[in-house]
Amino acid sequence: MQAQGGDDQQRIDRFPSRAVAALLARLALAPDRAHPREELVELLWPGVASGVGRNRLRQVLSTLKSLLEPAGVPGAVVLQADRLVVRVVRGALRCDALDFEIHARAGRAAQARAAWGGDLMPGFYDEWIEVERKRLALLHEGLTEQPYPPLALSSPPTLSSTLPLAMPAPPVLLPGLVPLPTYLTRLFGADQAAARLRGLVLERRLVTLLGPGGSGKTRLGVEVAQALAGADGADGVDEGARFERIAFVPLVACNNRDQLRAAIKHALHLPSSGELVPLLAGQRVLLVLDNFEQLVDDGAPALAELLAQLPALHLLVTSRRGLGLDGETCLHADPLPLPPTGAPLAAAAANPAVALFADRARAVRADFHVNQRNHAAIVALVRALSGMPLAIELAAGRVRSLSPADMVAMLSDARTPGAHLALLARAGPRSGLDPRHASMAQVIDWSWRLLDAPAQQLMAALALFPADAGAAAVAAVVAEPLAATAWQLDELVAQSLVRSEPGASSASGDDSGVTARFGLVAPVREFVMMQAAPGGQQRQRLQGWLLAWAQALGPAAAPSRVDAELPLVHSVLAEAPPATAWALALALRSYWDSDGLPGHVQAALEQALAALPQGPGALRAQAHELLAYLRFEAGFAAEALAHADAALATAPDPTHRARALVRRAWVTLASGRSDHGAGATHEQVQAWLEEALALARGSGDLEAQARALHQLAVLASHQHGDHQRAEGLLEQSQTLWLALGDRRKAHARLRNRAQCWAQLGRQADALVAYEFCEQAALEDGDWVGQIDCLLSLATLQAQQRQWQRALDTNRRSVALCWQRWHRHGLAYALWNPPRLLARLRRPDAAIRLMGFAATFWQRCFGPLGGTDQLEVRRVRALVKAQIGAARSEALWIEGAAMEVAAAVALALRE
Repeated sequence: MQAQGGDDQQRIDRFPSRAVAALLARLALAPDRAHPREELVELLWPGVASGVGRNRLRQVLSTLKSLLEPAGVPGAVVLQADRLVVRVVRGALRCDALDFEIHARAGRAAQARAAWGGDLMPGFYDEWIEVERKRLALLHEGLTEQPYPPLALSSPPTLSSTLPLAMPAPPVLLPGLVPLPTYLTRLFGADQAAARLRGLVLERRLVTLLGPGGSGKTRLGVEVAQALAGADGADGVDEGARFERIAFVPLVACNNRDQLRAAIKHALHLPSSGELVPLLAGQRVLLVLDNFEQLVDDGAPALAELLAQLPALHLLVTSRRGLGLDGETCLHADPLPLPPTGAPLAAAAANPAVALFADRARAVRADFHVNQRNHAAIVALVRALSGMPLAIELAAGRVRSLSPADMVAMLSDARTPGAHLALLARAGPRSGLDPRHASMAQVIDWSWRLLDAPAQQLMAALALFPADAGAAAVAAVVAEPLAATAWQLDELVAQSLVRSEPGASSASGDDSGVTARFGLVAPVREFVMMQAAPGGQQRQRLQGWLLAWAQALGPAAAPSRVDAELPLVHSVLAEAPPATAWALALALRSYWDSDGLPGHVQAALEQALAALPQGPGALRAQAHELLAYLRFEAGFAAEALAHADAALATAPDPTHRARALVRRAWVTLASGRSDHGAGATHEQVQAWLEEALALARGSGDLEAQARALHQLAVLASHQHGDHQRAEGLLEQSQTLWLALGDRRKAHARLRNRAQCWAQLGRQADALVAYEFCEQAALEDGDWVGQIDCLLSLATLQAQQRQWQRALDTNRRSVALCWQRWHRHGLAYALWNPPRLLARLRRPDAAIRLMGFAATFWQRCFGPLGGTDQLEVRRVRALVKAQIGAARSEALWIEGAAMEVAAAVALALRE
C-alpha cells in the first residue's frame, strides 16, 4: 500500500490500530467511490450505536490523515471528508490488490501474477475482509488468458452499508468448474436452510428446492453450490464425495426437453452437437437447474433418464412445483422468520426479515438504520409482506421517498386496491439475472400463466377470503364436491401459489382432528383479484356457508372454535346485506362476550340496523341489545344506553323484553349511573331485574334468567354490601349456565362467587377458584376470562396487603388488555395500580395514573360511583402526605392529560 504526496511516495507497513488499517483498505480497494460515513461505521464496528460509531470514525480518520498527509509536505492531500462521505483524492493511493484485480479482469495473467502479493490482510477477521480475501484468492487460482469483463472503476456501484464487497466480484471460477452467479448483497436468515440443503445435495441425487416466486430459492441454491465449489478439505466432506463439475443452468427461457438439454450443454461449455451422457460419463457432477416449474411435464422424464444413465450425477432443482419423480427429495424455501408484533428494538434488529430490509434500504439511503422511532413500523411492514425476501427487498427500495410507516399505512388502507403490487415494483431487474423479479406482479404472473382455467377459478374463489380458509368453505364458494376441491388445493400448494397451514378444529365443529387451511399471501391475493374478480354469486355462497357454520356452532362454543374464522366473520359482517349481517352477528352472540367487534364492523352493523324494517320486531330488538353491549365495551356509554332503551322499545314479546330489561340494568350498573339523572335509581334497577326474572321464568328462557340473577347479585354486592345474598344468586346463575352447556359463563359466575368469598373472609377458597378459572380460560382461549381472573387475583392480594405481588399481577392484566385493546378491562386494570403504588411509596406514578384512570373512566363509561370517588380521595390523601399538595395537584393534571399508550407504559414500567 503506497500513499503519494506531491512528488514523494510514502510506504506504510504498520498501523496504530486495526480500525485504521481496515479503513485504509476499504478506501484503497475502491478509490474512486464516495464512501458514506454510516456505511464505514457499520463495516468497522458492526452493530454499534450511530453516535458512538461516528465519534470513532472521526478519531480513526484523523489518525489516518496524520499518517497519509505528513505535516510540511506541500500538496500532500490524500483524503477528503465531509459530513456525509469520505473520498480518496484521485491518484493519491496505490493498492497492489487493486492492481492485481485490474490486470486479472483484463485478461493480463502474467501482469496479474506479478502484482499478486499473497492473501489480503492476513490476521484481519472482519467479515468483509474475509470475503474479499477469499474472492481475490479464487480469482488468483482461476487465472487464465481469457479476459474477464472489463472493470469499470470510474463508476463503481452503490453498495449497502453492510455489503462485504468493495466492487463487483467476478464469477466463481475454480479449476474444473464452470462459473456460478455471484451476488452483491448479503444473504439473511438462511444459515440453517443452507446447511440442510447442502447435506441433502451431498447425500441425495435429486433435490428439489420448492417455494413461490420471490422466496429466495435461486439465491439459496447458488449459495450452497458456491460453498460446495469452494470446499477446502476442512469442511467435513470426504474427498470422494466432492464434485468435479458444478454448473448453474438458468431455465427461464426453456419450454421443452430439447431446450433443457441445450441449456445444460451451454452451462457446461460442452459441444452443442454431442450427447450429454458420453460427455459426462464417469464424472461426479452437480447441476443447479433453476426455474424448472414450466418444464415439469416435459422435462422431468428427461431428468429421470439422465439420472438413470449417469450414476454420479446430482441435481439441485429450484422450482415452484415438485417434479414427482421417484427418489426426489423436496425442501421448501420458507419465508424469513418474522418478529413478533411489539418486539423491542434489540429483538427486532436481530430478526432476519428486519435485517434484510435494513440492509437493502441502505443501498438507496446510506444513512438508514433501525432505531427506536421506526422499528415498530418495520416489524409491521415485514409481517405484512409475510417474510417474502423479494417483497422485502422491493419495499426497502422505496425508502428513498417513503418511510416504513408510510408503507404500512398504504398496505393497510382498504381504499387503495393493489397497494401491495404498486409498492412492490422497481425499474430494473434484480441483479440482471431474471427480469421477472423487477416486480411482484411479474413474479406472480409467471405462475398464473402456467395454470389452467379451473385452477385460476379456484384461486379467484380463495381470493375472497381475507385469511386462511378450510377446504369446505372454498368448496362451497366454487360449488364443487369437497374431495375435488381439496385435490385441486393440494395441487396449488404443490405449485407454491397457495400456502397450507394446519388448522385448529374442523369448520363443522368436529374436534376429532385438525384440518388444513389454505390461503394466499397479500400480493398474490391482490393479483388474483385484479385478474379474475369473483362474482356476486360466489360472495353469496360464501356468506351462506359462513352463516350455516356459525349457526351450527351452537350458543356455547368456546372462543377457540370461532377464532380461526374471525377475519372472515369481520369481513362478511362489514359487506353482507343487512339481514345476513345481523343473522351472522346474532348467531355468534355468545362469542362477543369474549371478543368485541372492531370499530369499523360496529359502524357497518349500525348501518345495517338502520336498513332493517322499523318498529317492534325480534331481529331489531336483538340487534339493539347486542349493540348496547358492544358500544359500552368499546367505551361509548351514552350510545350503549340509547341502544338499551331502543331494545326495550322494540321488544315484541315477553322473551325479548326480559333480555332488553337485563341489558338496560347492566348498562346502568356497569356505568355507575344508578344514582344519576341520566340513569335510574337502585330501586328502578331492582324492579327491572325482578320483572325480567319473572318474564324469563314464565317463558322458560334459561339464559335470560341466568343473566338477570347475575345482575341482581351485582346490585346486592356493590350497592347493598350483601355479599352472602350475592353469592347465593350467583350460584343459581352458575347452575343455569351449566344446564345450558355454557362452561365459559359458568366459570365466570364461579369467579364472581370467589369475589364474594374473598369479601366474606374465605380468601383460600377464592384463590383456588381463581387459579382453576384462569386455567380453564387458557384452555378455552377465553382471554376476557383471563383478564377477569388477573384483576380478581390482584384485588385479593391487595386485601392481604401483598402490595408488590398485587402490582405485578395487575401489570399482567394491563398488558393483556392493551394487547387485545379491551377498553372496559383496561379501564379497570389501570384503576387498580395507583393505590398499590402509593402504598409502595411511588407517589409520582400513583397520582399520575390515578388522574388518568379517573378521567379515562368518566370519558368512556360515565360518572364515578360513590365507592370509586372514595378510592380517588384515599389515593390523593396518601400521595399528598408523601409529596405535598402542590406537587400532587400538578401531577394529577399531568396524568389526566396523558394518552392511553403513555398511561399503559407508565403502569407497566412502575
